[in-house]
Amino acid sequence: MIGRIIVGAHWLDAWLQVHLGRPYRVVLAVGLVVGISASIHDLSRSVSSSTNILKIVGMVLFQLALLINQLAQFHEHRQRRRAPKHAKAQD
Repeated sequence: MIGRIIVGAHWLDAWLQVHLGRPYRVVLAVGLVVGISASIHDLSRSVSSSTNILKIVGMVLFQLALLINQLAQFHEHRQRRRAPKHAKAQD
C-alpha cells in the first residue's frame, strides 16, 4: 500500500514538473523555506516550553530530524533546478 502511494506521488511530482514547470518549482521552494523556518521555530519553542528533560530531548531530536530532512529536500530541489543549466553549459 505504501509502495503504491510512493510510486503515485513520484509520478504526480514528475507530471507536475513537466506540465507546470517553474511555477511548481517556485511553490516547492517557498514551501520548503517556510517549512524549514517553522521547524526552527518549533524547535526553539519546544526547548523553552517544557521542563521535562526527556520530553525536551525527544522533541529536539524529532525537530532536528525534520529539519535535516527538509534541508536535504531543499538541496535536491536546487540540484534538479540547476541540472538543466549545467547541461546546457556543457554543450
